[in-house]
Amino acid sequence: MRRSVLLAVWLGLVLSLLKGDFCYGDPCGRNSAKCISLNSNYTCVCQYGFYYSEKNCYRGKVFPASIAVNVPYSDNLKIVNSSEHEELRKNISDFFLEAFKPLIGYMETVIVEIGPQIERRSVSVEVTVTNLFKEDSPENKTTVESAVNSTINNVQSYFSDYKEVSSCDIYPCDNKTTVCEGDMFPECNCKPGLEKTIWDDDSCSVCSKSCSAEAHKRCVNEEEGPTCKCMINFKWENDNCVACPVGYSGEECSHNTLLILIIVGTVLGAIILILVIAVSIVSVRAKQKQNPEKKSLIKPGHSDINASEDRPSMFPRVQTTSGHSNPGYQPNNPYETRATNRDHFPERDYDDLYEVSREPKGFRTQSRY
Repeated sequence: MRRSVLLAVWLGLVLSLLKGDFCYGDPCGRNSAKCISLNSNYTCVCQYGFYYSEKNCYRGKVFPASIAVNVPYSDNLKIVNSSEHEELRKNISDFFLEAFKPLIGYMETVIVEIGPQIERRSVSVEVTVTNLFKEDSPENKTTVESAVNSTINNVQSYFSDYKEVSSCDIYPCDNKTTVCEGDMFPECNCKPGLEKTIWDDDSCSVCSKSCSAEAHKRCVNEEEGPTCKCMINFKWENDNCVACPVGYSGEECSHNTLLILIIVGTVLGAIILILVIAVSIVSVRAKQKQNPEKKSLIKPGHSDINASEDRPSMFPRVQTTSGHSNPGYQPNNPYETRATNRDHFPERDYDDLYEVSREPKGFRTQSRY
């Protein structure tokens, strides 16, 4: 039974080697290390900030940097199971192992990215790496950089241009949903309105509780992930959603159609008001010109004394309450009164050109001559 189990394991290992899978059987252990199958071997890589040792991952000091390798660039260098990649990996590992011999606590160098570097018409290779030391190592950026540059001077034909880079430049934060913050051990902090779930570490996949209708916010799922946006007719201002100013509307208050309508309405209203005032002034002036009170009772040079009733006379027509039903009634004209009222009123000392004539509808004046 025991022999059969060992035989099965051996056969599986042989088959995996024939297929090029050197990670068969978990050679890196079953902890947090990841096995990467190369062209003729394998390597074990831990997550950022940890180095691999004895089938386990340990926290260490991280010194991220980039270095130029003076070899022609090829896309095969990015293929981990190609011979070009394996050769480049070995050369880089040997270089830093030699450079950090005088230093204390060096553990390993991990390749993060391989890309082209264009310089003086030639295309060389730029490799981004993380150099890992034990957590209690006394080394710092200055000693590490000095050791590398000293070694470069001895092998100028192959390596050059060693530069420190920021940890956030190589840390795998999701730039769409997080903001990388920190130095040696950065963190991926969620953007406003987002938060992480228990499955998230380098990204934020859901909107936070603050992204609610009460705060005039809404969660929108877009291609780059969930995004907390302001509701329609609101815009971001100091991490809050505030109402659009007068005349603006739409998403992020980007539309000014209402403002245009307000301006046009105001102008049209002013024009209409001016027209109304002008018409009122013209109408008042026209009425004043046609007012009969402004005319004389008798036009100058009027020669027709026997004018019709509709034309104005010297004295207005007097309407009595009795009419023709009281034919014996005499008008109470103080100037025509004699005898008893003579003591109270002066006698008439002028000649009337007109006299009052009684008619069924009242009295009117008519010429005596």
